[in-house]
Amino acid sequence: MPSAKSLVSTGISAVFLLAGATVALADDTGPTFTFGSSVSFDVDINQPRKQNTDENRKTYADGESEESFNIDLVQIGVSGTRSIVSYGAKFDFGDWSEVVDNDIGDEAALQEMYLAVDAGFAVFSAGRIPTPIGYEVVEPWADPNISRSRAWFYQPVSHDGAAIAGVAGPVSMMAAVVNGFHTSDNDQNNPDDEYGVIASIGSRIPGADLRLSAIYSDEKDSVRKVELNGLISGSRDHWRYGLEGTWFDGDGHSHNASRAPLDATVGDVTGYGGATFGHWSGDMRLSWTDQKGTNKNFERRNHENIVSFTLTGGYEIVDGVVLRAEYRVDSSSDRIFDDHNSYTDKVTGPYGQTDLINVVNVQLMWTPATGQN
Repeated sequence: MPSAKSLVSTGISAVFLLAGATVALADDTGPTFTFGSSVSFDVDINQPRKQNTDENRKTYADGESEESFNIDLVQIGVSGTRSIVSYGAKFDFGDWSEVVDNDIGDEAALQEMYLAVDAGFAVFSAGRIPTPIGYEVVEPWADPNISRSRAWFYQPVSHDGAAIAGVAGPVSMMAAVVNGFHTSDNDQNNPDDEYGVIASIGSRIPGADLRLSAIYSDEKDSVRKVELNGLISGSRDHWRYGLEGTWFDGDGHSHNASRAPLDATVGDVTGYGGATFGHWSGDMRLSWTDQKGTNKNFERRNHENIVSFTLTGGYEIVDGVVLRAEYRVDSSSDRIFDDHNSYTDKVTGPYGQTDLINVVNVQLMWTPATGQN
């Protein structure tokens, strides 16, 4: 279901982290295979005059190209259990595989591969584990909108490490030690003897689910990365909603000034709302993003406020096959988009912004599950 609650989808992919301790694994099952795929076509109304900037790409269905037919994602998943041990893996192909670290040629990646042991009082797991942060995920069929929110691009997808998770009454908790903010670099052997840590706590409150997550790492003795995320989401009858806040800080502190990366900070608040009636679905997303140091404008550090609005409609042709269309507009306080009037005439936005981008995305999906319930 393309417009399903993304929190639920994230919970399914991370069940061993957030809720696995409540499950008694007594019988051998699996392997169980799943398959999902997505293709798209998008049009950047700004008519970029050169290779698209990263800021333009963040508005596209595949995160890469405009005015082209795209293979967003092809994913094969496998999972199973053997007594108290469970396993899971996801293999990605296509454009979105690039966002998974350690991908092969930007076209294939191992998104997850973990083994988990249910010890009764807690679940212990190791491998490439899904990150319990954020509302949106890699899989197009598990997101309410076609394009991604801007905050999603600063949220890691997977980590290599070991985790412990448990449930106490209505509260689920997890903690993990990982190689770093992202999965490990192939050419690194932990040169600074430091690791990253992840912590998450969630609970069911009347009518909604609440989750708070944090990530910290200090990598290569040059940059500290901290990310905090708060999420509340829920549904009632045909309706669903989500509200997410994200704060990211990358603090360069290398002793060698020439090697120190630029400091970067990102603050984001994003709201989601939508509904499904029969074969039809509709979703809206509104974001406010304050980002600094994430790229350069005219050889200086950027600092802009961005307002983004997305409207997405979907129709389920047959069970599990969905056609979606989306209109998106982003308005920035600084000139960050590549378009036919960038760097020349200023375009005033509705909130005083000086740069606008308008994108139309169309997407056809084969989802692993069937039905929109």
